[in-house]
Amino acid sequence: MDLTLNTDQRDMRAALRDHLGDVWTPERLRAAADSPAVDRTHWVALAEMGVFRLTLPEMGLGMADAVILFEELGRALVPGPLTATFLAAGRVPADAVVTMVDTGAPVPLAEHVESATHLVVVDDDGLFLLTDFATSPIRTPLDPLTPVSRVTVRAGDGERFGSAADAARWRTHGALLTAALQVGVAQGGLDLAVRYAGERVQFDRVIGSFQAVKHLLADSLVRVDLARAAVRVAALLADDPGAKDVDEHVCAAKVLADDAATQGGRACVQVHGGMGFTWEVLAHLYLKRAWLLETCFGAADEHALRLAATMAGS
Repeated sequence: MDLTLNTDQRDMRAALRDHLGDVWTPERLRAAADSPAVDRTHWVALAEMGVFRLTLPEMGLGMADAVILFEELGRALVPGPLTATFLAAGRVPADAVVTMVDTGAPVPLAEHVESATHLVVVDDDGLFLLTDFATSPIRTPLDPLTPVSRVTVRAGDGERFGSAADAARWRTHGALLTAALQVGVAQGGLDLAVRYAGERVQFDRVIGSFQAVKHLLADSLVRVDLARAAVRVAALLADDPGAKDVDEHVCAAKVLADDAATQGGRACVQVHGGMGFTWEVLAHLYLKRAWLLETCFGAADEHALRLAATMAGS
């Protein structure tokens, strides 16, 4: 299985990376943390670039391409309900902001409810579109860039949006895209830590020359590369109609990506030392986004248990 990117994929990634680098600067991210509503101008720009409609027939691309772009979105810490909007593409207007709540989750939470144009309920019986629902905002969200609200819903509420098979696919592809976001978050945190380690001088030497710091960064790099490979393998299988072990590979990708992002976020804060605990440094935002995404589309422990069950049955 070839995991290297082709020319079109590299160009697509470079175009999105350049765009996000111009928009989501450190200053912009700090400002968004104070006012976390979805930026409609930027959201429309992403939609016009085809980010959310990538796997529709007219685009002719697949999940193997989508995870590449979602990694870039995670790397730039782009806020907003990216995954739900992507999954709903083709069923809602191109510039829609779609959030979701899963009835199978321990707590029925939805992100960016106030900015959303649509809310989708994911249930074992199918997908349902809600226009009337009660919410209760969480006062202190885990990630300051991602406001969340408790949503009061009942199974079967709203207009049917998809079948039970669609709901199962939504959950599988959602976990895969979330894993791709986590790889990006892990890479972004690593990039930030490496840059600081090459600039910060202590005892007349840059701290990146110290063995302890080298080990932290090397461990983070190994986790990122392993998770990225797992995500790309799962995405290639998701595009293959004949593949039978897609769910197993998605579970493995989510476990590895969650670990890469959370452990890498901690390492980033540690490399920054006391600076890592300040609001001005972005290190805390990478860690907090990793913690948030770890809870989305199944926690790592849930996916690990599914993997264990698969192995026990083999």
